[in-house]
Amino acid sequence: MNSPTLSVVIPAWNEEKTVGRAIQSLQRAAAFYRQERNAIAEIIVVDNNSQDRTGVIARQHGAQVVFEPVNNIGKARNAGVKAAAGKYIAFCDADNEVTENLLVLIHDHLEDPQVGGGGTWIEPATRNLKINFFFFCWGIYVRCSGVGVGMMHCRKADFESFGGFDETIFAAEDVQLAYDLKKIGKFRLIRNGWIITSTRKIDQTPLFTMLAKLIGFGFGLQKKIRSKEYCEHWYDKAAR
Repeated sequence: MNSPTLSVVIPAWNEEKTVGRAIQSLQRAAAFYRQERNAIAEIIVVDNNSQDRTGVIARQHGAQVVFEPVNNIGKARNAGVKAAAGKYIAFCDADNEVTENLLVLIHDHLEDPQVGGGGTWIEPATRNLKINFFFFCWGIYVRCSGVGVGMMHCRKADFESFGGFDETIFAAEDVQLAYDLKKIGKFRLIRNGWIITSTRKIDQTPLFTMLAKLIGFGFGLQKKIRSKEYCEHWYDKAAR
């Protein structure tokens, strides 16, 4: 039992304040995974051209670090998968934490040959009226579309078969992955394990701006997610 079965990829841009906590959370889940399934999970951080100590801190916390010089979330995630040794792949953001059982649940999910992949339930780290409103809207979308995100996961072979993440997309690349996975098998959302996600971007965005963006994506979505200018919220600066 020396080779990993599951590879967790963390894209990170200027995340020195959060990446260590994310890795520690995943390490606790990896220890539980090894105990319960006698399997190894590796943690790969993709330093997406950070100007801070993201890569240094990730290495200090025991993660494998890959460097991707082009600041694009799809490219970063794809670079992590290229370095991955596991047959199963999961994606975690640098400001997430996970429940201890989540890697076990992902493993069991992907052991089902009828499942193409899935996502997980998302729990915000803090709550207020604006955050509750955002997650209420997101919940409606999940119920209507039959897809979700959270900690996306799939088989590496399947991921490679459709070319991975679309690198022309600057936002919502995880939603696009969900639709790709639905084409090859069942897509399910894990609900008895979840990620705890930072709400910093919601906190820092005025409600009117957030509503305008959400409504704007509804008109010409495919064009707008390929416009770095329209998706500047994800690229102008790292959220704090």
